[in-house]
Amino acid sequence: MYCDVSLPVPLNQAFTYLLPETLRHRVQTGCRVLAPFGARKLTGVVLRVHHTAPQGGAREILKLIDEEPVLDAGLLKLGAWIADYYCAPLGEVLRSMTPLAGEVRHSKVYSLTDSGRDSARQLFLSDAEDDPALLILKLLDSRPSSASYLIRKVPTAARVLKNLEKKGLVNVEDLVSERDPLRASAARLRVEFLKRPDDAKLPKAERELLSFLELHPGAHNLKQLEGTLKAASTAARALARRGLVRLETESPIYVEPETPSRTLSAHQLSAYQEIEAAIVSGTFHAFLVHGVTGSGKTEIYLRAIDACLALGKSALLLVPEIALTPAMAGQFFHRFGDKVAILHSAFHDAERAEQWRRLREGKARVAVGTRSGVFAPLQNLGLIVVDEEHDQSYKQQETPRYHGRDVAVVRARDAGACIILGSATPALESRYNAERGKFRLIELPARIAQRPMPDVTIIDTRQEFLETRKDATFSRSLVGAIGARLKNGEQSILLL
Repeated sequence: MYCDVSLPVPLNQAFTYLLPETLRHRVQTGCRVLAPFGARKLTGVVLRVHHTAPQGGAREILKLIDEEPVLDAGLLKLGAWIADYYCAPLGEVLRSMTPLAGEVRHSKVYSLTDSGRDSARQLFLSDAEDDPALLILKLLDSRPSSASYLIRKVPTAARVLKNLEKKGLVNVEDLVSERDPLRASAARLRVEFLKRPDDAKLPKAERELLSFLELHPGAHNLKQLEGTLKAASTAARALARRGLVRLETESPIYVEPETPSRTLSAHQLSAYQEIEAAIVSGTFHAFLVHGVTGSGKTEIYLRAIDACLALGKSALLLVPEIALTPAMAGQFFHRFGDKVAILHSAFHDAERAEQWRRLREGKARVAVGTRSGVFAPLQNLGLIVVDEEHDQSYKQQETPRYHGRDVAVVRARDAGACIILGSATPALESRYNAERGKFRLIELPARIAQRPMPDVTIIDTRQEFLETRKDATFSRSLVGAIGARLKNGEQSILLL
C-alpha cells in the first residue's frame, strides 16, 4: 500500500510513499505522518491511500503522528481551494491549518563520519587544545551529541558544526519526537486530585502534595503550590505519570466583568430574527450587518451563537487583531462557559495546540480567533461571524497568502452554514456583493439605548490653508472649538 503525502515545501505536488506493514491499516486521509525528504524528515498530511506503485520506487513512511485525522474532508477541500485560488503550495497551506507544532519536538544529533574520526585522531596529537573544532571533534568521538549539548560546551558550536558538515567530517540527523505535555512550565499547569495509590510507598514530597490536593478539592495552579509545598512541581509530574493526579494546561482566557443581558432594540430584534431563521433553515446564508459604532452588533452575535448552540451546532467568531481576542473571548466565556476556545498567534505553541485539540474533540464548540482561526476544526459548523470585516488584518502577508474573510465565506458555503460580516464601514467589495444580492444587507442605523450620534462638522482645509498661507497647523474652526471648550472648564482634550 502507498499514500500520497502533501509536504510543506514550495512545490505544487504530492509525494508518494510506501506504507510499512505496521501502518497499512492505521493511516487515514487527513492524518499527519513523518516522511523522508532528501536528507530531511518532514511532517506532512496524507491526501490519499492507494495500491498504485509509483515509477522508480518509493521510500517508506517513518512514523504515524496522529491515530485520528487532524483535518477532515471539509478542511482538506478548503485547503485545496486556497491552494488553487491563491496559487499557494498545498503543503504549506495544510501546515498553516494545523497549529500543532507544540506537540512535536524537533532536534538534531551530530556524529562523526569515518573521515571525521580519522581527522579527530590526527588532531588529538596537535597542541591546538583551544581550537573549537578540536573540542567538538573530541566530544563527538566519545558519543553522538545533540546540538543543544554541543552549544552548551562550545559557545561557537553552531558556526563550527556547519563548517565541519560542509567538509564531510560530521553527520547530522533530524529527530522528531512527541513533546511531553508534563514538561510545560509550572505557571501554565493546573493540578487536581484523582485517587489514592494502591500502595502507600511514595516519596515525602509526593505524599504531602497528594494529601494537600485531597483536602483541597479542585484544580490548583502548580506555580502557586510551589510557594506552599516543597518540590511541588516535581512531585506533581511524577504523580501525573502514575495517574494519581490530573495535570492540565491553564486556559489563557481573559475574563471580562460580567454584564447584564441587554434588551434588543427594534433594529437589533429585526436583524436577529432574520439571522435566527437562516440558522434554523440549515442552509448557506450570507449577511452583511452594517451598523454604526455602538449599535449593538456584538449582542446580535451572542444571541445568534446561542441559537446555533441550541441546535447542537458549533460557531466561529473572527476578530481582526490579537489585542481584541482575549477581551472578546472574555465576554463569550461569561456567556458560554468552557465551550469557548481561543485561537491566535500570541499563545505559546503548546497553548495553541491544546485549544485546537479541544475544538477537534468537541470539548469546545465556540471558537474565537484571528484570521488563522478560520481553520478551526469545528464539527457541525452552523455559524461564522467576521467582526470588522473591512479590516486589512484579515489579509495574510506571508505564504500562504489568503484573505480570512473570503475564506470564511467559502467555508460557510461548503458547510451549509450562515455567515455574518459585521462592520460600521463595510469593505467596498462586501457592499458590492450586497447590492448584487450575494449578501443580505442588514442596517443598524441607530445606537442602542437612544445614545446620540457624534456631532460631526466637515471642513475643507484646502481652502482654509490657502487663506492662512499654510502657516497654521490646525484649522481656525478647530482652534476656535478648542478655545471654547477650555473656557467652559474642560481640563483636557484628545486630538485624534
